[in-house]
Amino acid sequence: MPVRAWRYCNTTIKPKALFDAHYPVWVQSAGNGISRTTVATSILLSDEWQQSLADTVNALATDSFYSNFARTCEMASGYESALVVWLSTNHRPINLFDDLPIEIAGDTTKLWLDGAYLLDPFYTLFTSGSPEGIYQLSEVAPDNFYESEYYLSYYTQTGLTDECGLLFKMDDDHSVLVSLGTRGGPAIKASQVANLQTVLPVLSALCHRQQSASEGEITFSAPLDKAFRNFGRDHLSARECEVIQLILKGHSNKAIAQLLDISIDTVKVYNKRFHAKLGISSQAELFSLFLEAISLVPFDADIDPLTHYREITEQ
Repeated sequence: MPVRAWRYCNTTIKPKALFDAHYPVWVQSAGNGISRTTVATSILLSDEWQQSLADTVNALATDSFYSNFARTCEMASGYESALVVWLSTNHRPINLFDDLPIEIAGDTTKLWLDGAYLLDPFYTLFTSGSPEGIYQLSEVAPDNFYESEYYLSYYTQTGLTDECGLLFKMDDDHSVLVSLGTRGGPAIKASQVANLQTVLPVLSALCHRQQSASEGEITFSAPLDKAFRNFGRDHLSARECEVIQLILKGHSNKAIAQLLDISIDTVKVYNKRFHAKLGISSQAELFSLFLEAISLVPFDADIDPLTHYREITEQ
């Protein structure tokens, strides 16, 4: 049975997340097994969590803020690890903090920051202008995400079995994303998600205050969104490029057909065409070619990464 997903947003009220002055409606419902007592006796009333929150406040405008902030998020939710990144429409994500297992952090985090983030559902939330809030991966992932090469070749290496993202919008072009995850344990309970919802306004205020205090201290790196849009443009039709982008993000043929308002048979035709033009035979090869090409793009270059990659590798 799939894990139930919830989404809580400060700016959007949806039927599954309607709330009164103190408790979400679904918390008040007896049918879901969660009572006000459950929330009232949560970790949020513990001395340990309140001390963690105090430490986070005291760490504002210091280098240790995000380590304390991540710890506070983990304690409130029950997740065991965190990756905090700065997102911008003008440059690649920047790792502000992570406490990922050493055996995982090195390879997977670097690969994500080097370009795999372009295929991440949480990054898509940012680029699509989604409101600030709490999102679970199982709710926001494309329909074919768990069959995609991104998931099979990259995501499984992270060891994550449950993940949610906290999106804090600084302005229209910048956000802070906190990816919370567990590895091997049970999925996070509804009451733990309720904890995050309860403290979300506080976490948001802290995040905004920290970024206001540290403005101008972030080191920018090359943007890749343009490179993602340009991938294959010198070799493929515009529509074939669109199909590739959606496939890489984890959409099925059916979903692509709906998004592009074409038939499934037409999507299959585009698949055959770009496979032949690129000389590949599988999604695994497409994923590998994409990551290799995207990693070599010069700073802010308005070029096709695939053309640049072939010029370098075929010399």
